Amino acid sequence: MKKIGLLCLALVLALGTLGIGYAAWIDTIYIEGTVTTGSLCWEFYDCKLLDYFEPINPGGDFSTLTPDWTCRNGFAGPTPFTWELDKNVGWGTQDISADGKTLTVTLNNTYPCYYNVLSFYVHNCGTVPLIIDHVVIGSTNLTAAGYVPIDFNGDLAYDFEIRYGDNFGAQIDPGEYSPEEFSLWMHVLQPCPQEQLDTLTFTIEIVAVQWNEHPLPG
Repeated sequence: MKKIGLLCLALVLALGTLGIGYAAWIDTIYIEGTVTTGSLCWEFYDCKLLDYFEPINPGGDFSTLTPDWTCRNGFAGPTPFTWELDKNVGWGTQDISADGKTLTVTLNNTYPCYYNVLSFYVHNCGTVPLIIDHVVIGSTNLTAAGYVPIDFNGDLAYDFEIRYGDNFGAQIDPGEYSPEEFSLWMHVLQPCPQEQLDTLTFTIEIVAVQWNEHPLPG
């Protein structure tokens, strides 16, 4: 009887040992937490044109407080390189896309030597600091201040020219605006074909990166 009792006790102890081992094998540790990612967002802000007044009587002989402007080819000096004319003939409009990243500029009723200026700021609407890496005008990438001549009809004669001011590389913190104004000078050249003079339209896009990825390779 004692032997049977000892045998039962040994079995109970063995099963207990197995139970502890089994429990340790299937125990699970739960860790709870929340991961939130930052957002990269930018948009055009406070866009304006030097000449945005649509004339009442285009080119008419009357006194005007909002005359057209002109400049020398290549935006050449001496200073001042721009000056007012005595009539109001052309004008410009600008339209920002719904996502704020593309600006469409239209120059209306233009003519050779017509000059206009677009200026704007960039707003950081995200949660990550960013830097403007480059700007795309039409299909041309600008990574620094530069001059862009355009041939509309492929006749190897430039019809339009743009000069872009340098404001690359400045950091814009979340909720802040570019510290300085971006500017774009625009000038219609003499070879510009007549069919282009009524309406000149092109787009401008901003390409930005998070501050620690600037400049983009290539």
